[in-house]
Amino acid sequence: MVFEYDFDIVAIAPDEVDPEHGVAAVTGNRAVRAWFRDIRTVQALHSASPKIRRIFVDSGFSLETHSSGLPHGLYLPEDAVDRERILKRLFANIRNMGVQGEYFGEFDIWQFLDDVKQARPEPETTTNIVDQTVAMRQPHASTTKRRSVQWRIGIALGLAVMVIAILRFLAAAGATP
Repeated sequence: MVFEYDFDIVAIAPDEVDPEHGVAAVTGNRAVRAWFRDIRTVQALHSASPKIRRIFVDSGFSLETHSSGLPHGLYLPEDAVDRERILKRLFANIRNMGVQGEYFGEFDIWQFLDDVKQARPEPETTTNIVDQTVAMRQPHASTTKRRSVQWRIGIALGLAVMVIAILRFLAAAGATP
């Protein structure tokens, strides 16, 4: 199942900051959380191992959803600094705590990283209309990857059928490979 791993930066009230995770008072940055837009993505993260959830929460992600209404792959330009800070914390936590052998469930960490890498700030309104028109004409990257995988599976099955047919022909002719 393909999820959208877009997230919004949401400011939270200082009294809502958990002392264990809220470093906003120490760093002087505003208290924010990264909230995934897709409820299925949050549900997939809930099904991951407790250590994976802890890494995301400690980094500044919320296990709730929020949707700004932005299209897939775009975020608000004013969120760039907070977004970068949360992602740096996430990558540092992954390095420090390690994720090898942990259960991710349906949460696809590679697709998450790909979506993060491809995300761009929302352009101005006039160019946004042009970008959406172009995006509608071009297939989404995950669709292209899916087609590539389906094509490879089709080729592999075709080759397997041909090998079986050749082996049967040789067996019927009395020859063995």
